[in-house]
Amino acid sequence: MTEIIVIGGPEFNLGFQLAGIRHIIDTEQQAEQKFREAFESPQTGIIITDDKTIGKLSPHFRETVELSAKPSVVVLSLEGKDEGLRQMIIKAIGVDVWEK
Repeated sequence: MTEIIVIGGPEFNLGFQLAGIRHIIDTEQQAEQKFREAFESPQTGIIITDDKTIGKLSPHFRETVELSAKPSVVVLSLEGKDEGLRQMIIKAIGVDVWEK
C-alpha cells in the first residue's frame, strides 16, 4: 500500500498529525538519514516536507529528491516563494506554464 509520509520538525508535523496523517517523521536530528530511509522505501508514494528540512539535505541528494517522480516530494515553504510551485507543475505535467 502506498503511504503519505510527512518529514519535518515538530512544528511542521503537528498540523499533519491533527489532519490524520499516520506516518510522521521528526527530523530534529539526522534529517538526511531519515529522509533517505523514507525516500528509498517502496511503500512511500508521497513525501510532504518543508523548505527547512529539504535544506538540510546534501546538494546531490536534494537534486535527486526534487527530480523524483516516485515518490513524489511536495516541499511547502513558509516564505511563499512561487518557484517551488512552478517546479511542481513542471514535474507534474511536463510543461512550464510560465514560459512565453
